[in-house]
Amino acid sequence: MQRHLEIDRTAFSNAFGREPLALGHGLRSHKLFSVEALAQLAERLAEDLVEHNVGDLPTIVSNGDVQSVDLPPGDIARGIETNGCWMVLKNVERDPAYRRLLDERLDQVSDLIGSREGGMAQREGFIFLSAPGSVTPSHTDPEHNLLLQIRGTKDMSVGTFPDPETRQIVLETRGHRNVDWEPVDARHFPLAPGDGVYMPVHVPHWVRNGETVSVSFSITFRTPASERIADVHSFNRRLRKLKLSPLAPGEHTATDKAKALAIASASRLRRRVS
Repeated sequence: MQRHLEIDRTAFSNAFGREPLALGHGLRSHKLFSVEALAQLAERLAEDLVEHNVGDLPTIVSNGDVQSVDLPPGDIARGIETNGCWMVLKNVERDPAYRRLLDERLDQVSDLIGSREGGMAQREGFIFLSAPGSVTPSHTDPEHNLLLQIRGTKDMSVGTFPDPETRQIVLETRGHRNVDWEPVDARHFPLAPGDGVYMPVHVPHWVRNGETVSVSFSITFRTPASERIADVHSFNRRLRKLKLSPLAPGEHTATDKAKALAIASASRLRRRVS
């Protein structure tokens, strides 16, 4: 069975870092994504790498404060047909079998992007297991993301920020990935097993599951450019605490470099102290 990504080279080159793009994959019947395999993975992972909550949520949950179920992660996974939960298994690349799946596909993507944005770095994988009708509220993610639908269906609504000022303030000041509005000018990507979608960094979106259990594999990466922008946002966050109005990333290259260097230096100093 062909299990690599089905992705148009030219279309991806045009979409990279700019807009979402539909794609295909061949993982829909892979044994590592059965409910039992994911339950066992949830039991192997460290506690802080398993997040879960009730799945019946509105599309707007700005503070990330949602109810969870007081059960062991393996039990939540095995009961996903009826317990109404949403679960994400984080950093699954730490498990060798899932790391191989992730690397096989991201090697293909790495060939497509080459040296753009400085090339591919910090590969990570996340698996979403969710009950029928679950909602992932409106949010943004800090990585380039290829979401591969394995089982069940879901509809991903992808849009933009209301305006550049809102984008800057949200990315600099919020403490949680969720945002308090639905994406503007949303496009809808219906995902069935074998479908996928590429998402650039910090594109607002929300997701609603279909009428059956959903399993999705999110393979992500960062680049030196995306990390530098994150550092600029981090520096700007500190400036805003001083009641200043900093320039957004991209407005002044030399200033961006200085901010990123300051954050990197502070990080190195913290590591030495600890």
